[in-house]
Amino acid sequence: MTSDGMQVRTRRASRIQDAVRILFLLDHCSEPDSECSAHPNAVAVLRGQKKLQALDFWLRNPDYLADELLNAAEAARSLPGISPVDQAAALLVGDEPDLESYPMIRWRYGAYESLDDALALLVAHGLIGIDAVGTAPNIDRWDYCLLPAGRQDAQEMRAQEPDLSWYDERAALVLLLAGDRSGNALKELQYAQGEYERTHMGDDITGILPRVRARLAAMQSRSSEGLSA
Repeated sequence: MTSDGMQVRTRRASRIQDAVRILFLLDHCSEPDSECSAHPNAVAVLRGQKKLQALDFWLRNPDYLADELLNAAEAARSLPGISPVDQAAALLVGDEPDLESYPMIRWRYGAYESLDDALALLVAHGLIGIDAVGTAPNIDRWDYCLLPAGRQDAQEMRAQEPDLSWYDERAALVLLLAGDRSGNALKELQYAQGEYERTHMGDDITGILPRVRARLAAMQSRSSEGLSA
């Protein structure tokens, strides 16, 4: 713990954990709105490394994900099928924020973790393809394309490996919360968190669990008072 009560997180995910997170993220993405140039059979696509890193940050940090859900609640933003406050509360129950947190470092464009090994594993097994938009060395964007075999693997894991349901459910929540916002827009949202913005370059981004739990409690208290008035 730091002197102000913030948790210093040093856990690192394995290559397999990274790969499973990415696979479920892609499986919850939309179908390509235009053809993936090198993978015309893609069944879903996530466009841009910045967006992948921003989505992965929320998936790996339940405290930041919960806080963004509370932002959505305060803005009266509709998230079909869920209550943002109830979902935030579920994310903050017990040890989940500690057990499921895998920090990312702050780098030039915000939260970053090298996913090359995990992506290479998925590519090697024919589950995803990666398209470069632009011509080397001037690559404008990387697109991450889910292939039919990847969808089949995600569906089989969903059915046969209940221990992986956390990844699946959280990936769906992260994509719902992100909506159609770009990687740049998601990074700006995350930079609005003071702890995130103040983290020194190359250091693990500081956790915000005590603050988010206090905020949730205050919102739940106001809601209860409103109901009893």
